[in-house]
Amino acid sequence: MVLSYPNTVTSVASPATLLILVDSDQNGWCKQFSEEGYNVIHVPYRASSLESNVLQEVKEASDTIADGADWGLITYGLQTGHFRGIAATLGSKAQSSLKASIHFCPKIPDGQEALLRNEKDEYIPTIFHLASSQEDLFASLTLLSEPDALGYKLTTSSYSPISVYSYPKVSDSPPFPYSLKAPALVVAGETSTANPYVRSATGISYTRTLDLLKRTLGPHYDLEKLWEKHTYYEFGERNALKTMSTMVATPYVNHVATMTGGVGFEHLARFYKYHFTGESVTPPDTELITVSRTVGADRIIDEMIFKCTHTTEIDYFLPGIKPTGKPLEIALVGVVAFRGDKLTFEHIYWDQASLLVQLGLLDPSNLPVAGIEVARKVVDPFGMPSNTLMARWKESEGLPID
Repeated sequence: MVLSYPNTVTSVASPATLLILVDSDQNGWCKQFSEEGYNVIHVPYRASSLESNVLQEVKEASDTIADGADWGLITYGLQTGHFRGIAATLGSKAQSSLKASIHFCPKIPDGQEALLRNEKDEYIPTIFHLASSQEDLFASLTLLSEPDALGYKLTTSSYSPISVYSYPKVSDSPPFPYSLKAPALVVAGETSTANPYVRSATGISYTRTLDLLKRTLGPHYDLEKLWEKHTYYEFGERNALKTMSTMVATPYVNHVATMTGGVGFEHLARFYKYHFTGESVTPPDTELITVSRTVGADRIIDEMIFKCTHTTEIDYFLPGIKPTGKPLEIALVGVVAFRGDKLTFEHIYWDQASLLVQLGLLDPSNLPVAGIEVARKVVDPFGMPSNTLMARWKESEGLPID
């Protein structure tokens, strides 16, 4: 039975449609994409067989897409031979308005079978996410993706229409995303023992999928503006509830060095209100200086300098350490992820040893650590010397480098 998951992002006025062929037990991925700003049509697909009604359901699903409306196709574990039936069922609708196609671990011998063309007889932009065990398929697709193999010329502004990625030590059957619950279904308090290779493959393939979808179908979110709004509520207004309003229903924050933050709305709101945003926690002279910023399909990577005077007990950086009155400069890296137009998580990294050295809590004389110099070298890499902690550095002076 065909199911619908309407777009849940209120800021998206005219959402594109995704037709997703995925097992009924994995419909969480349909909900996930609806929270990214798409109308999702779910055609249940079990890789073990192509039930007689699936092609009819594909036709019914495609008929609900308005003529001329852009849409995308996502499949999981599609079997050899099934592509042809589905492509024939989609017919002219695929040629005229299908803008992106993504396939997770298709079970086909030759990648050509899974490639569709538009009315100009050019390949519809397609991504293949494969397990590393699918070596033959990976090789065939890699050859097809070469510019000379396309049969037509790409403009200098064009992306290659065929992208193929291989992920180590994950399952191809069932497709590796089946081993993880879709983030949209995760609730606070749950524990997960997911294989790190599966978590890596699922996360990276999801970001790559969103990159293609947003490039071809939208929606376009101003992630920088959303992030700056979040940090303004944190450090400008110092308002915990407004900060939480910029996040999904079950967000999390992980300050990696001290494992502080929170998981889920109530836990994180408590953290923000009583242990982060208040002036009794974050020093009033705090500054955040952005050194560099990378904006991707669903995340921002910020390299920053955090400056303050240690006049408060900073629970999230220095839990249990009473104010010393000393100035601090810390180099930070923040990995900030979004789902739709809301933040879903933050990973914040910094050098805790540098922080402790600056407060006089760690003696650097016999350790390979430094104090404020760590942050200063991030800001001024040419002005600060390198290798000052390497006693053996002088031994290579004057030695040949060719």
